[in-house]
Formats: sequence, C-alpha cells, structure tokens
Amino acid sequence: MGFQKIAKIDDLWSGEMMAVELNGEQVLVVNINDRIYAYADVCPHQKSRLSEGTLTGRTLRCARHLWEFDVCTGVGVNPQNTCLRGFPVRLDGENIFVDIDAPANASFSERGGAGQ
Repeated sequence: MGFQKIAKIDDLWSGEMMAVELNGEQVLVVNINDRIYAYADVCPHQKSRLSEGTLTGRTLRCARHLWEFDVCTGVGVNPQNTCLRGFPVRLDGENIFVDIDAPANASFSERGGAGQ
C-alpha cells in the first residue's frame, strides 16, 4: 500500500513516542529532535509492546525485561546484538507518513528515518 498517513507532526513533540495501528500492524513512532522514526511496536526479545516502555533521550527501554535500543538507529544498546524492525518515514507538510510494506529496515527518507 506504500506510504500512509499516521499522524500530524503536532501530535508528536520532540522527545515523545506514540503507538498507532496501521492496517493491523502495531507501529511505534518516535520524534527525536524533530526527526521521526517508525518501528514495529514489538520488542524482539519476547514480543512485548515497546510503546509501554520508556524513552530517555534517544534510548528506548522495554518495560518487560529492560532491553534498550537506540531509536535513531534501531540498534540494541543492551544487548547489542539485536535491532528493531524499522519502517521508512516521509513528512509532507505537517503530515507523517509511514510505509509498513517496505522491506525491513529500509533506508532513511527526508526528515524522517527508519531503523538501520
């Protein structure tokens, strides 16, 4: 289906994250310094919702077992040998678009990003 609108930039301030559902897929959207990142809202460890965790700076901590990820890269901080499934993001004016059908960890797009 390609890029689909999920929110407006005003819905997600810098330093915030939110969960949305897009065509049955749970998506975590994060704003770090006005750069938007989108990931599958699932921890690779035991499939708990990452949106239930905490965001400190650019570090996302899973609420269930305290795994940590750098939301600007999607790479694990603790443990380091894991990563999040990222989605491409596109901004069009004030609208945030995400492509959940793109290959896993597709490359960054303008003013937004996906895990690498």
